[in-house]
Amino acid sequence: MSTTIRYTKGFLLDFKRRLGFIESAHDLLEVKRDHLMREIKENLEKLKRVRKKVVEEVMEINRNFALLHAAYGSSEIKTAAAFLEEKARVTVIPRSILGVVVPLVKEINTPSLKTKYPLYITPLAEKISNVLSDLVRLAELEAEIEFILEDLRTTSTRVNALERVVIPRYKMVIKRIQDVLDHEMLQEFMRIKLVKRMLSRRGGAWT
Repeated sequence: MSTTIRYTKGFLLDFKRRLGFIESAHDLLEVKRDHLMREIKENLEKLKRVRKKVVEEVMEINRNFALLHAAYGSSEIKTAAAFLEEKARVTVIPRSILGVVVPLVKEINTPSLKTKYPLYITPLAEKISNVLSDLVRLAELEAEIEFILEDLRTTSTRVNALERVVIPRYKMVIKRIQDVLDHEMLQEFMRIKLVKRMLSRRGGAWT
């Protein structure tokens, strides 16, 4: 706040208007901060559920793969894996949450596994395909939490700066201007009263 202070009624009114605008901005930032905190809390709960599901799925895949490897050997599995030439594709678009742009997975295209693998490998391949979709969703949630958390830090910093620095300074300046104006008004009132008294005495002396 580098504005030169002028001890006038117009400047006082202007400063009060500025303070009102700043306080409104502070209230909006507080609302945004609270919403962001709720969003993070909800996403953390989702993340916990999805991560638990992914861990369980991966552990099951590892067990099945170990059994498959023991039964058929690594060369047979590698040969079967070479049959699948198509790659998985993910479509990501931006999404705004309270002004925070986060990635949104719009579509997950996984290769069709039908007739691609021998029958003994197809069930495991389908489980891997399913867990891939969950892994993408997990990454989406983690990225969303990260972006929201960064904006939350910035928003909280601004709220604290307004509460502890900007608003108190404006209030202090407003009080100082008001005190000076009140003092000048009191002095003017005393001068007028003194002039009236003097005029009254002179009027009495002439009579």
